[in-house]
Amino acid sequence: MKIITRNLLLFAALLLVYTILFRYGLSSLLTAEKFIWVMIIAVIYGATIFVTAWMTGRRDGRENFLFDAGFRWSLITFIVWGAASEAWFLLGLHSSYESIRVVHITLLIWSGFLVLHLILFLILRRRTIKGVHKTDIFE
Repeated sequence: MKIITRNLLLFAALLLVYTILFRYGLSSLLTAEKFIWVMIIAVIYGATIFVTAWMTGRRDGRENFLFDAGFRWSLITFIVWGAASEAWFLLGLHSSYESIRVVHITLLIWSGFLVLHLILFLILRRRTIKGVHKTDIFE
């Protein structure tokens, strides 16, 4: 059982590409004042991340019997999105309509949900033996 798996790294790499493309599209559309398109690409971005996480997580569940309730995927998403968004602003690639405060507030709220997910993970981990669900061992 590995914690950092090939599927998790694949998800992180794809997420980084998606986030850079999303940030570019977001900044471009905000500068052009095409606000309807901003909402459309945000929904597409979210759906793409969900599907990618679902597929890589499902495949990882078959190859690696570690029971983590998706916490690794949530944590990687938080880290990659936060780092890419911070870098986007530090490099000066953002639109005049974007504010770094929005990124910081989003990360603050998201970290609260991540802590809740960690608590859920720790509670569910008590029902496992070395990360493997008890029913998978004793059936």
